[in-house]
Amino acid sequence: MRIQNKLGIVVVSSVLAVAGASGTALAGRGGSPQAIQSAINADSVDAIQAELERAEHLVCAGCTDMVVPLIDHLNYRVRQAAAWWLARRGTSRSVFVAMLTRLSQPDSLAARNAADVLGEFHAASAIPALSAALTNPIYSGEARAAMAHALGQIATPATAAPLTLALTDSNPLVKAASLQALREVEGFHDGMVAVPLVSDADPQVRAEAATTIGMMHTRLAANALVQALADPDALVRKKAAWSLGAIGAPLAVAGPSLQTAASHDPNPFVRSIAQVAISRLTQ
Repeated sequence: MRIQNKLGIVVVSSVLAVAGASGTALAGRGGSPQAIQSAINADSVDAIQAELERAEHLVCAGCTDMVVPLIDHLNYRVRQAAAWWLARRGTSRSVFVAMLTRLSQPDSLAARNAADVLGEFHAASAIPALSAALTNPIYSGEARAAMAHALGQIATPATAAPLTLALTDSNPLVKAASLQALREVEGFHDGMVAVPLVSDADPQVRAEAATTIGMMHTRLAANALVQALADPDALVRKKAAWSLGAIGAPLAVAGPSLQTAASHDPNPFVRSIAQVAISRLTQ
């Protein structure tokens, strides 16, 4: 699990502890088998995540038996926390192999959960199995979207090819997740792969495509973004307006449409973003 702003969490937690605050999770230390079991028994997502973070360096052979079942918890955050914790244990190899085995079995739920775990392990050796599962029609769209997400977490250049291929998938969940994942891939900047999806049938895919173009600064896609300013979905129009500013689109290409959006779009957020984007256009 990516512990966001971990250093900040430690600092803040330490300050609270000095001030006498009780129950504050100290990242990486202070955990116990009893606290982990108590959180699991309570089935509290926040408590489980906090206790596993506290137990990052806890030496506890028996704790693995408590945490492994959390791989199949209904809540993604719990699965993520369990995978993060297990990746730091001496038994991580056996867990890794078990997750790879799931990707060769026809159980979409088990495969989805396995992908969540493998993504947290960040192991390049999982790329072939995740790539094969990503295009395997036996799995549900949700499961295959999880494969794409896991590849995005691994994020080495080798993940770009399977994720790009998945952009042609018929399932919108898979396409949207693959676009998101491609934005994480080290050294990948070809936003042109997203251009065909700006006109996809699914609004979430269209929004992710527009976002990808902007984040990859693909100026050659300006015309596609201009067309997206007339999209029936407000989220797509917002992403298109933002991306036109992000790529520094030519004023002659994007200026008139952004002016119209800034003045007349029915959504106030689109109007606001379009106005900002106009100031970032280039001659």
